[in-house]
Amino acid sequence: MAGHTLLTRIRRPELATARREVSDQEVRDSVLDHLRLMCTTRQGTMITSPTFGVPDLSEIVHSFPDAINVMAKALKQSIIDHEPRLKNAVIRHVPNEDATLTLRFEIVGTIINGDQRAAVKFETTIDDRRAVRVR
Repeated sequence: MAGHTLLTRIRRPELATARREVSDQEVRDSVLDHLRLMCTTRQGTMITSPTFGVPDLSEIVHSFPDAINVMAKALKQSIIDHEPRLKNAVIRHVPNEDATLTLRFEIVGTIINGDQRAAVKFETTIDDRRAVRVR
């Protein structure tokens, strides 16, 4: 499987050269970009793929603490359905240490790059202003 998504390769043809070696870092960066897109897309807005994205925090905020599990399950399902380069993803809630309404998750998994596998860890934060950060 290629290291970059199809749309990225269409936008940047230099990434789509035949039999080009793709580094683990390029795959990781591409997966990170895709996770950012997932986390900033409200679930249900993509007609062709209703599981893409995550629920809008304002819609589930009233169900805390159950909202944590709802968000984690939605994120995991979106990864399973739409990010085949990230295998064995585990989503873990990281408790917030201050009084703000912030959801923080750790995403741990394995990136597949040809015959190579690399362990990765990403962090996602959704704050009370609905600002999403994935790194």
